[in-house]
Amino acid sequence: MKSLRTMVLCLTAFLLLSSTSSAQLFQIGAGGGLTQILAPEYYTKSVGDGGLGFSTEWNAGVIAKLGLPLIPITPRAYFLYHSLSGSGEADPQYYQDQSVDITQSISELGLGVQYNFLPLPAGFDPYIALDIAYNSFSSIDVNDNEVADSKQNRFGGGIGIGTEITIIPIINVDVYASYKMFNLIGKEDGEENVTAFTLDAFIMFSFL
Repeated sequence: MKSLRTMVLCLTAFLLLSSTSSAQLFQIGAGGGLTQILAPEYYTKSVGDGGLGFSTEWNAGVIAKLGLPLIPITPRAYFLYHSLSGSGEADPQYYQDQSVDITQSISELGLGVQYNFLPLPAGFDPYIALDIAYNSFSSIDVNDNEVADSKQNRFGGGIGIGTEITIIPIINVDVYASYKMFNLIGKEDGEENVTAFTLDAFIMFSFL
């Protein structure tokens, strides 16, 4: 009887693992959203006051996730391109030209994990996520003129909360809000933290 019970338990576990592992474990998606620069003050201050005038701009990218059977932790990798811009009438003490257009971009290549903390019915799967990222800052361009020594590469991180909404079994919408610090590691002396709030949505396709 004991052997039979052990065999039944093993068979049940095998069937459960088989059905789980044959589900859609790998997801890849594309999308984008908004990036709101929070700091430093030099980034957010208006052009008229000598700043860059960055506020809320767009981002776009791709994301991939690998589901682990019976484990509520999902490894993730992503790439996001953040486009930043500011413009305005400038004070001559800050800029040579009266009308100024400023641009910069941040390319973010990240790895992280998400924890699906509260599985819900009706196709909602909320999670919290923690990411680390390699961030490449392009040069700051003022009226298409590059500011010297404004290119830089830094390591950063982010924390956020999101949810996956099932549309059909192989397609989800992933909505994610996060707080990011783009230059957490590798700053030079006197370099201020560059932080942002992002809100994104990705169309996710499941495979396997």
